[in-house]
Formats: sequence, C-alpha cells, structure tokens
Amino acid sequence: MALWHKAASITVLSLGLALAGLGCTAFPMKSQQVWRSFVEYEYPSAPVGSAEFEAALDRYTGSVARPVEESRLLQNGAEAYPAMLELIDGARESISFETYIIENDDTTDRFFAALKAAAARGVRVRVLVDAAGFHRGLIAQLNELSEAGVEARVFNPFFASWTIVRGNNRDHRKILAVDSRHAILGGINLSDIQTGDGISGWRDTALFVSGPAALDAERVFDQTWRQGGRGWVGKTLPVVCLNPVKQALERPFVDDDAPAESRSGEALASPLLPTDGQATVRVIASTPDARNSTTYDMAILGVAGARERLDIAVAYFVPPLNLRRALLDAAGRGVRVRLLLPGVTDVRMVREMGMRFFGELLQAGIEIYEWPYLILHAKTMAVDGRWLVVGSANMDSRSYFLNYEACLALSSPEVAGQAHEQFDRDLLHASRVTLESWRARSVKQKILEPLLIPAAGQY
Repeated sequence: MALWHKAASITVLSLGLALAGLGCTAFPMKSQQVWRSFVEYEYPSAPVGSAEFEAALDRYTGSVARPVEESRLLQNGAEAYPAMLELIDGARESISFETYIIENDDTTDRFFAALKAAAARGVRVRVLVDAAGFHRGLIAQLNELSEAGVEARVFNPFFASWTIVRGNNRDHRKILAVDSRHAILGGINLSDIQTGDGISGWRDTALFVSGPAALDAERVFDQTWRQGGRGWVGKTLPVVCLNPVKQALERPFVDDDAPAESRSGEALASPLLPTDGQATVRVIASTPDARNSTTYDMAILGVAGARERLDIAVAYFVPPLNLRRALLDAAGRGVRVRLLLPGVTDVRMVREMGMRFFGELLQAGIEIYEWPYLILHAKTMAVDGRWLVVGSANMDSRSYFLNYEACLALSSPEVAGQAHEQFDRDLLHASRVTLESWRARSVKQKILEPLLIPAAGQY
C-alpha cells in the first residue's frame, strides 16, 4: 500500500504540473512545426523510391523499411472485413486489435464472436477502443469479451480521473496485427455502414501486409495499449516538456505487461534489408506527446518527392501551412496533383474549413474532386506509381498533432499502381470542383470560412 500511496502522490504532483501547462495539451501544432513554418523550412525533395528518399524517411520518421512478403489493397468493408475475419480465424498465437469507431450492430457482433472464439482456442486476444468512438451500448459486450478471455481496454475513458488533461487527444489508430506476421492498417472501423462497396456504404481503404513490419505494427499497438484504461500512473501526458519527467517519476510503479516478443529491442534495432527490387513497407505512427509529428513529416516528404503524379484521397482536409506549401510546390514543378475529398461528410465544419484553401490550390493547377455518396473516409496517397500511404491520419491538424495515428508507407510499383487505378475509377463517380464553381459558393460559406479560422487547428 505504501508504494501505491507514493505513486498517487507522484502522479498528483505530475498532474498539477500538467494542469499548469494545460493550454499546451490542446495546442494543435508542435514547436518544431511552428519554427519550420516561420522560417519556410525546406524539406528534402528526393524522388520517391530513391535511396535519398528512404534516408529522409529514416531521419524524419524514425521508422525502418521492412521487406514485404505479401501486400494487398482492401477496398471498403466488402473486401476488408472478410480479410480481417480470416486473419482472426487463422490466428494461433496473438491478436492485437485497435480501432476508433465500434458501433453496436451486426458487424461488431461478427467480429466479437470471432475474437471470443480465438481466445477460446488459446490465442492471446487484446482489444483497444477509444472512448470517443466507442458506442456506449457496447459496455455489456466488452464485459462479455473479458469473461470469454479477451483482454479489453478503453482508451481515454470519459469521467476518468484526469481526462481533462488529455481529453483532446484521441486514439484514432486502426490496427489489426496477428501472430506478429500479418497486419491490416487503414481507415476502416467496425460498423454496418462500412460493409458496402463504397457507394452503398462508406468509401474506405485498408492495406494488408505480411512480414516483419507486422511486428512493428504490434509494437505501436503495445504503446497505446499501455495507455488504455483508467488511472493516472503510467499514462502519457500530451505535453512535451512534462511527459519525460512524469515517466521518470512513475517508472518504478508501472507494470509493463506488453508481450516480451513485442518488446524486443533487438528485433527492432536491426533493419531487415530487402533484396534489390523487393517491396518494402514502414509503420509510421505519431503521438501528441512528441516534439514533432512523424505522420505530418511523412506526408510532406511524399508530396515533395513526387515528380509525375500525386493522387490523394482523404476524409478531412484542412492542411497545415507547410503541407499546403508542399502541394503548391508540387503543382508548380509540373506534378499532376489530384485531390478526392468528401462532398458529404459526418463533420460538416471540417469541409467548410477546408474549402477556404480551394482557391489557391485550384489556381495552382491542382485538381479537386468531391465524392457524392455517403462518406469518403479513406486516407490514401499514391505517388508516381511507386509509393503509397494508407492509414488512419487525415490531412488536418487534429490527426497530425492531437491524435494517436498510424500509417503504412509502402514502396511497391505494383500496389501503388493499383492505387492509382482505383483513384481513376473513383473519379468516374466524383464531381470536379472548378475555380468558377468555388467562387460561386454560397454567401453563407464565404462568411463562415474566416469565422472558423480560430477552430481550424482542432480539425
């Protein structure tokens, strides 16, 4: 008991320090990005797929390029859900499942049944959901998962002892890692509305990979897993200057229950170099407690590395300054830049915020299209038929600086080419935004755009 009293005292002290800096926890920008925006920092612009580009990703994201045994694009729930359930049904050792939205519906019932069946055959099953995206009516089902041997945690639960400190920082990652050999990442949640083909349901994309990168995905899951549940001790503060102090003070009282094979520093430290021409993939994850956003740097490096074509589909588009500059620079050097954005959205304010940037983008020659059905929820970027990003991060400050996000960055001409082809097919259903139609937008929209500027950093 004495140890826990000490831990509580230490945590209260840390919490007090955190509250003193609470303004920083909701600040939608990292100090390094503020400086880079101010000095008009120039990112490396090596072509995607080159050794120089890979070296820049090493430096800016801290990730490792892993050889790929197999990779496959999964379009919409129609393709992603069967692939995910097949992995769960075939698991023999471990399942790590992390997602944002879980609805109380038939899709969730199917997944929960598969997870319970896996636990019954001796697989270690862990499920992590975010409190903001988690359907309240599922509390009873989470208890049923636990009774069936599934370990389940809620990230940043509301009414917890210190939600006020990091309540603005959500776990937006979507990760399924199985047996440390297979992983699926993307934007797809669990919901009946995502079971369709992108027109009858939400339009979304995930990426399946097999190989050592799955262990990297599991390690990212482990980091968030330790943040789940209630309490103060062991939880990360989204304040760069205070978090290391809190971690050091609490280290003696934190029980690290991540699997030993996922904590292996040796497995991470030595890159597995591919043979010439073999596809490689990186797991790139960002957290709100870091000095900089790795997913943001990844996006800018990808845009800066484009030489021919750049196809971006994203659900929420309110790009921070350095990313807008990169997009404009790409168009200026002759890259064909195409954006596919939602015409219908579940967060209308975000669409209205992003529209204020359309004018300068269109004038620079960037093509903008809007998806007219339900909701475009994908987060993909295909570059020059060589490099592809699929993940949970949108192109906005919330994803880059406030949320926990995770993406796969794949170097593969075959799969990147398939992503470009899918983009072309999507545009057959989309409506093009022209400079004239943008200028003719409603008076209400024109009035809203400057009024929404103060809130833009939260989206």
